[in-house]
Amino acid sequence: MTIHDTESGLKKLIKQLNQTTKQSVQEKYQLHQTYICKPLAPPFFPDVELPDIQNHLLRHGLFSPQTSPDVLTDWLKNDYNSKIERLYQKCKATWDGPATNIFVLPSNEEIRELKEWFDSNAGLSYPNKLFLFLSTSASSKELTALFLHEYSHTCRLDNFPKEESSYTLLDAVILEGIAEWIVRKLLGKSYGNKRVKWVPDQTFLNMWKKWVEPNSDIPRTHLKHDMVMYGGSGISKNAGYLIGYNLIHRYMAKNNQGSKALLKLSNEKILASIDLFSDKN
Repeated sequence: MTIHDTESGLKKLIKQLNQTTKQSVQEKYQLHQTYICKPLAPPFFPDVELPDIQNHLLRHGLFSPQTSPDVLTDWLKNDYNSKIERLYQKCKATWDGPATNIFVLPSNEEIRELKEWFDSNAGLSYPNKLFLFLSTSASSKELTALFLHEYSHTCRLDNFPKEESSYTLLDAVILEGIAEWIVRKLLGKSYGNKRVKWVPDQTFLNMWKKWVEPNSDIPRTHLKHDMVMYGGSGISKNAGYLIGYNLIHRYMAKNNQGSKALLKLSNEKILASIDLFSDKN
């Protein structure tokens, strides 16, 4: 398992888009499905229809079917795959990480929030695959930050395997917290989710008790799961990420461990080490 060839599909898509400039929106979506999403069908997305694969990836930052072929051509000049390959081999060895399937594709640089908070880069992780959606101008450190974040997810999911429906809000909070901590530890505070920052103990504790503690066991399919993780209905934007980072920041301040050990540490051991959660509070 390794980095898959997405460039061939992109080049075929560019060729089709350049053949005529008068394709309808529907035709462009169909071409996008054919050359970008169809290669991701079984075995990578078994029993999922192509429109559903496409919609899922688009929601998480994949480039739009209406993206100009000139933009896609410029993106290909960056040779991101070879850079990701070097990062993958290094992190896999350092973290004793799993072999996985990696797909590198352009991001949607027209999404305002993605541009403002993530420099137009995004990703998706699963136990057996990960996606990296990169802008045409992603710097070396931005690319590294995204890979560290997403591959740390894959490593932790491999260390604590479950049925997808069994993952809980607590799993997600700690998963994201570890990823955000690793990025900042290795690259500095300027990298990672720009909404994530250190907060005072009482602020952190209040957020934990209000949003995570009473909902820690809800599954990822529960409506409140995404509200806590991403914000909504009175919950701060990316609250789950902020809480997770502060949790891991406090754990690592007390425990002299490396990233490899952290990725293999259970939720229970992390929580047991945080003084703020003792009975006196």
